[in-house]
Amino acid sequence: MSRTFQEVERDAVHLPAKDREILAERLIRSLKNEPLTEVEEAWVREAERRFSAWRKGSRAGVPQKQAFKRIRKELGW
Repeated sequence: MSRTFQEVERDAVHLPAKDREILAERLIRSLKNEPLTEVEEAWVREAERRFSAWRKGSRAGVPQKQAFKRIRKELGW
């Protein structure tokens, strides 16, 4: 009998932090050969567009502290 996603997740979140970190790294590594979804491809294109604009000087960067502050505000943190 195979375990369900919910069972695996429930057990995984109770692992010690270091074990969760190792598990997360292994899971991410296992996705390397998976094709990107349409949404992921769109984000890659957007990131490349923004980076290109920044390199050309047509778009200014945002300081890290300000960027995270804005993100936290939008997430309601």
